[in-house]
Amino acid sequence: MNKTLVAWALALGVAMPAAAATGVFGSYLAIDTDGAGATAPTWYGAQQPGSQWLSAFGGANLGSFALGSTATLAGAELLTWKNGGGDITGATLNWRVDGGSYQSIAIGWTANSTFTDVAGNTFINWGDQKWAGLSTSSTNFLAGLSAGTHTLQVYFTGLSNEGNRDSGSAANPFSASFAVTSPVPEPASPMLLFAGLALLAVLKRRRA
Repeated sequence: MNKTLVAWALALGVAMPAAAATGVFGSYLAIDTDGAGATAPTWYGAQQPGSQWLSAFGGANLGSFALGSTATLAGAELLTWKNGGGDITGATLNWRVDGGSYQSIAIGWTANSTFTDVAGNTFINWGDQKWAGLSTSSTNFLAGLSAGTHTLQVYFTGLSNEGNRDSGSAANPFSASFAVTSPVPEPASPMLLFAGLALLAVLKRRRA
């Protein structure tokens, strides 16, 4: 009988691997559509863990921006958990535009539980942690883009002693679209040009 119980215990141990002691359970991103302007950044939810939700970043349309303007990644928040010997040691926001190479920005540690996330959800479990803010003051994701439709993709990483814990991934990021538009010439501009050419023609005739 004892041998039978041992066999069952071993079988269950193989079938049910130990749960990871670290992980991520929430992520958010802030977009400032006028750079350092007066408009406050808009927060979006990527992986949303609570009952209170923000507008989803995945599938969002961030709007249209004039060629040469500025729009920044103004903030990020990552919620992580640790347990036992597992430990989260850092966090990053990873981003790219139009399928280019990812760039990473460190997200600073903010608080252990109890804390409230940017959406207004409160978390009280021991081991829960909030990482918030970015190591750079702003990142202009419009820099160098031409007129047309573009895609901003992001994912978040919690760095741990058990390996990286991602919200989204490099292969399956959270994606939002936006457009860059060329300025339309004012109607008066062509008329002024023609008037100038006409004046030059008149002056040339008079000199002849």
